[in-house]
Amino acid sequence: MLAPPVLEMSMETEHGGHEEESAMLPCVAFASEHGYKFFSLAHMRMLNSADVRPMPPVLGRRLVPSPYGGMVLATDVCYRHPCHLVDPFTGSRAPLPDLPIPFSEKEPVGCLSDEPRLRCARVTDDGLAWDWSRRGVMVARGDTAFFCEHGGERWMPVHQSKLGSPMTVNYRGGLFFVLELRTLKTTIIDVGTLQARTKIPAPPGFGDVDYSYLAPSTDDAILLVHRAGDSDSVVFTKAYRARHRDSQRPPRWRPVLDIGDRAVFVDGAHGFTVTADPTGAKANRVYVILAHQLTHPCGRLAVAYDVGFTDLTRPERMGRLNLNTGEVEPMWGRPHWIIPRNESGRR
Repeated sequence: MLAPPVLEMSMETEHGGHEEESAMLPCVAFASEHGYKFFSLAHMRMLNSADVRPMPPVLGRRLVPSPYGGMVLATDVCYRHPCHLVDPFTGSRAPLPDLPIPFSEKEPVGCLSDEPRLRCARVTDDGLAWDWSRRGVMVARGDTAFFCEHGGERWMPVHQSKLGSPMTVNYRGGLFFVLELRTLKTTIIDVGTLQARTKIPAPPGFGDVDYSYLAPSTDDAILLVHRAGDSDSVVFTKAYRARHRDSQRPPRWRPVLDIGDRAVFVDGAHGFTVTADPTGAKANRVYVILAHQLTHPCGRLAVAYDVGFTDLTRPERMGRLNLNTGEVEPMWGRPHWIIPRNESGRR
């Protein structure tokens, strides 16, 4: 069982500054018919109204948190409600311009028959991905990543993926990490200049993949890849590590079985690492959110969320924390990780 952490999350730095790795445990965040809910791994309980501000349910609205940013991006799949950011721990809100249109919806995108194919469905129909920084927000839709400064009124394109590949976006230590899911190429973009600082090519011989997760930190990044056809490994088939800061050579992915005194947390949108602790996350483990589908005698469908974990050296084995998160209707969307930014999640 995960217990309260010893260390608190350090404040992030911009423009290339270093951050200390955090031992703060995240919450499992998910929408429900009763509003947006949070289960704290630090305290092994659901947070209540004293911990978080109410976020009433709205059908058709997508809610995707930024794990380290502590903010939730609220968008509307039907475009009836404005796009905005909300801090569920303070209640503060900030407007955003309407989501931008990717280049792939404006011009034809080439496709080569020998390109590897991502076999799983996208997290969202439009490939929405995003993350938060102190300067602004990066959003990826389709094949295009855009940036908007806080308080800005327009999205500026900063990256286009190859062959229309959807992407994931993660922010750490003054850098945005953009992973192209089809090609497994990673572009690291400086938040100060919005220019690519470096690129990490795909691991050699990766072939077709079912899904992949990128978990960056200030000095390196962890890439988890689940190869198509692998029925033994649950979350990933192989783990890779690349050092991107203060390296004399361009970064490259190298297979890894030991990431030191750290643990990895991933979901369908983001990945990150935390410092392992005897009373917190265990070293060399990967933590994921599980969704158990339930069917009641009356025919009503529901899901119950739990957290699974596996060791980097034994990806075929999966343990569970057996959380008591209750049941929710599956129509409300996917669960995600989020780390509290204030004292409300630490009591």
